Amino acid sequence: MALTPLVLAVHGRPIRQAFGLGYLAGGVAFAGILAWIRVFGLLPWVLLSAYLALYPAAFAVVTRWCATGRPAWRWVWLAAIAWMGLEYLRSIGVFGFPWALLGLTQHRLLPVLQVARYTGVYGVSLLVALAGTSLAGVVLVRRPAPAIFPAIVLVLATGWGVRQAHAVPSGTIVTAAVQPNVPQAQKFDPVSSGARMTALQRLVGNAGRRGAELIVLPETAVPLNLFGPGGALVEVGRWAQQARATVIASSLENGVSNTAVAVAPSGTAVSRYDKVRLVAFGETGILPGTRQDPLWTPVGQVGVIICFESIFPDVTRALVRNGAQILTVITNDAWLDGTAGPAQHAVHSVLRAVESGRWVVRAANTGPSMVIDPVGRVRATISPRQSTILTSRTGLVDAPTAYAIRGDVFVWSGLVALLATAGPDLILALSRHWTRPVFQHAVSAAGLPWLAAMILLRTHAPWWVLPVVLFGFLGAFSLLQPPRHPALYGTGHRTRGRGIQVVAALVGGLIVVLGLWSVMMAGFRASGVPVPPPDLGARWPRELLRLLVTAAALELWLRGAAFAPIAEWQGRPAAVAITTALGMFLQAGLPPEAYAWTLVTGAAFGLLRSSTGSVGGLIIPHAVGVALFSAISAVR
Repeated sequence: MALTPLVLAVHGRPIRQAFGLGYLAGGVAFAGILAWIRVFGLLPWVLLSAYLALYPAAFAVVTRWCATGRPAWRWVWLAAIAWMGLEYLRSIGVFGFPWALLGLTQHRLLPVLQVARYTGVYGVSLLVALAGTSLAGVVLVRRPAPAIFPAIVLVLATGWGVRQAHAVPSGTIVTAAVQPNVPQAQKFDPVSSGARMTALQRLVGNAGRRGAELIVLPETAVPLNLFGPGGALVEVGRWAQQARATVIASSLENGVSNTAVAVAPSGTAVSRYDKVRLVAFGETGILPGTRQDPLWTPVGQVGVIICFESIFPDVTRALVRNGAQILTVITNDAWLDGTAGPAQHAVHSVLRAVESGRWVVRAANTGPSMVIDPVGRVRATISPRQSTILTSRTGLVDAPTAYAIRGDVFVWSGLVALLATAGPDLILALSRHWTRPVFQHAVSAAGLPWLAAMILLRTHAPWWVLPVVLFGFLGAFSLLQPPRHPALYGTGHRTRGRGIQVVAALVGGLIVVLGLWSVMMAGFRASGVPVPPPDLGARWPRELLRLLVTAAALELWLRGAAFAPIAEWQGRPAAVAITTALGMFLQAGLPPEAYAWTLVTGAAFGLLRSSTGSVGGLIIPHAVGVALFSAISAVR
């Protein structure tokens, strides 16, 4: 997404218009970039694009603030730093998804990439964003002044990068990436597992005859368990013996762990790695690993990055800090065959090589497989949909880069500078709001119950304590701060009208949770993940009562006592967003699926609350949703 048109579009507009334009631009851009995700269904594509669009929207708001009352030469820097900071925030946490970062667009421009050795991909994003914001500044003021200093920085960074992107001598280790090209429909078909094992044996043998010392198979290339009775580890060990090489093999062990194992030339498994960072929904039922340690092999310390993990810079940093001398990315992108997904995924490996200063061997089931040197130069590659091997000389590197040692200090420095600049404005805005009774009411109604709920959840209090505490807050608020605007609180004067509102909220809420559940189940069935139906147990009346009481307490707080004063203070859209965020925070410690479920249902319930004015009608849908989602939680 080009930043220059977006900056020009939001300049001088009201904050809400800036947010809307940024959201529209981000939604269109991410919908195009992530079109490949439609293979998992229309809803994941729409929801993920809608979520990621929030970051360009936030950038538009920050840019609008930066450009108010500041000279162009200054705000272009603040806006570029804001873009970098928002990309970083998009990359961390339970919703972290650093796909299509701006810095990845430079994966072929080696001089620009070299700053990643110190700043990670985010520093490259800053350079690209700075080029866009400074151009916008020049257009707006019709003078070159806003671009002078950024141009100097870009020239210096690129000139320095030219010297750093020198030719890296080929290493002394011959490595081979195996690309078997197995269609996803046949990937886990037990009928063809024998033929696939024969094909893998042939490819490994070819690699051995070419002198490979390290042979890397793609993610879950072995269609059988490696360990346990009837495991394929003995057979893979024979391959390693015949090839006289170390083989990195991978399997989906018993369907519950995504495992990579190093098999020495002696035929013995010498180390194992279980995938740590799992794909939300896509790897439900998989148990994550607990340590990001490299595999010990006779060749050296090999860091294994499995598929989705390769888009996260912190995974690479952890492996390097723990001693990885060479990195391997193993992946199965056959799910996305025929789309832009595999190519987009592959470019992340280029940035991981530069950030870590390590050789990267990427073995992909259907491609592209590649070998990348420590400055990001792709030394060899295999085009998609070929069944062959890729051999190349690589080397072991011991010295860590500055980024591997210090992490995201550069980004945090930028965020601190941005926050320091915004500090006076934030303090002034807070001082203006703090004396307003409606703001005080909103803070107390939203913040105090949330703080109490977080403490109770962290102390693992009995389930009934949370509803009791929330009902206590609700009673106190109704006595001390009676509502001044009945319409905001979901109350009215016509009983018949209220009944219709309750029914509308009830029916709408049930449609939301049942529809979301149906779509999720369809996705799980397509992925081959068995999810049992919800089971309330033998004591189902007691469990049903627990669900209803908890749902009543949460809805009467979130969509009632908290929603009303926030809507009175900042409007109903803000109330929907804030109450949804409060509900999501209560999922701390749970898997990503819980956050996603709460995000969708919370936003939908907020919209229903805003349109119908009813809170009580949402209690039953909330309880039904929790009961349905419990089946997913049990699988995870």
